[in-house]
Amino acid sequence: MEGPRLPPSATTTHHEADDDKPDDPPSVWHRPTSSLPSLPSQDQPPQHWRNHSLNLSPILATPPSSLPPPDSIPELETYVVQVPRDQVYWTPPPENAKYVQKRQNKPEKNKKNWCSKRLMWIFIILIAFGLILGAITLTLHYVFKPTLPVFAIEKISVQPSNFEVTLRAKNPTSNMGVIYMMKKDEIVSLTYKLKRLGRGIFPRLSQAASGSNKVTLKLDGSTKNAVMPPRGSKQPISLVLAMELNAVYEAGPVKKNKDVVVTCDVNVKGLLDAKKVEIVSEKCKSEFKN
Repeated sequence: MEGPRLPPSATTTHHEADDDKPDDPPSVWHRPTSSLPSLPSQDQPPQHWRNHSLNLSPILATPPSSLPPPDSIPELETYVVQVPRDQVYWTPPPENAKYVQKRQNKPEKNKKNWCSKRLMWIFIILIAFGLILGAITLTLHYVFKPTLPVFAIEKISVQPSNFEVTLRAKNPTSNMGVIYMMKKDEIVSLTYKLKRLGRGIFPRLSQAASGSNKVTLKLDGSTKNAVMPPRGSKQPISLVLAMELNAVYEAGPVKKNKDVVVTCDVNVKGLLDAKKVEIVSEKCKSEFKN
């Protein structure tokens, strides 16, 4: 009875194959390719792999020089480029070109617009300056406004060749002083029924704001220049004192010139007999001429 048949050994198989087929190449034992380690692309496989692996034999049969080169990593390089200074490699945006073209096409219009704006600003500045100046002028006019002076006759005395008239002058302006001066070619006159009894000048007089002063006028003349009532008559005599003065009102830098016309109507008794004339009534009127 035959036992189980053993598998033929490698030696037996090798010899049998040599006997049967002398021309065939010897059979080899195949190693699983999954057990091979991963090979670098640049290193060639070992000699025993080259002889005993069927999967690698077609590739390894190719000469090493015919294999494609491995992928190389490019190295970073630096380049120096020299550009002439007179070359411009920057192109402005199209909006700039349109703006320049618009300016070049209408230079006269742009110049005219600039001149118009300049004239407009000058005109506005002049108007503003005029308004400010007008406001200042109105303020000064209403704040520093001269008031008519007040005159009153307090005393009249008769001398052989002249008359002495004492006046009370008052400046009612509260914020401005005043200086009274006689106008050129003007005189103070004392008349009776349009006949001049005496003439003279008004002395220079300075008054403070709301000031009051006495002033004495010396008028050259006599009662002989007119037909007077007889001596001893108790009938009042009406006299007229007239003068035109230049009044200069001042308050710091503010100065105003005014011409003042003063007319005083006075009734007196004893003009011919007594040394002291009695004033029955008097009234002085002042007004600005300008």
